[in-house]
Amino acid sequence: MSNKHKHHQQKNEKTKNEEIKEQQHQEENDIPVDPYANQEEDNLQPPQDLNLKLQLEKENSIALTNMLKTLQADFENYRKRNQELKQEAFNDGVSAVVKRMLTCYDAVEGAISSVEDEKVLEGLEILKREFLKAFQDFNIIPIEAKGQMFDANLHNAVASEHIDGKPSGLVIHEIQKGFKMQDKVLRYSLVTICK
Repeated sequence: MSNKHKHHQQKNEKTKNEEIKEQQHQEENDIPVDPYANQEEDNLQPPQDLNLKLQLEKENSIALTNMLKTLQADFENYRKRNQELKQEAFNDGVSAVVKRMLTCYDAVEGAISSVEDEKVLEGLEILKREFLKAFQDFNIIPIEAKGQMFDANLHNAVASEHIDGKPSGLVIHEIQKGFKMQDKVLRYSLVTICK
């Protein structure tokens, strides 16, 4: 390779290096300059329109948060109410079926008091226990009456008798058994009380 050729190659390399340095210098100078960079930190204030935008965004955020809380509360109330309605509908359905079954239960109890055959009586007692188990599965329980003090919320007095030594208002005879489902009376006990 000749000296002339080497010299030309070195000159081209210098030119390329200078171009790269010049390009780097331009890129460094193209970096955006912070207009507040030379001010002291205490004097640094964002423009007024940014403060206004920030305030509006804060107010919007508070309004959206309040709206979300209201929607959550409304949905929770809806869910609870829907659950209550569902339970009420279920209880009403059970109550209607049980009221119909009570006539069958009464027939079994009536048969028990009039049958003398031991085998038939045993079968009727089993049937009565099965009725009571089925009722209990749906939280339906008999109302205690005989030997209790009369309670107008549970009993319906259809007759009264005077018995010496017994307090007034004592249930002395149960004519028809009453039933309740939780705190709701399905059928009042028909009773005779002391007067």
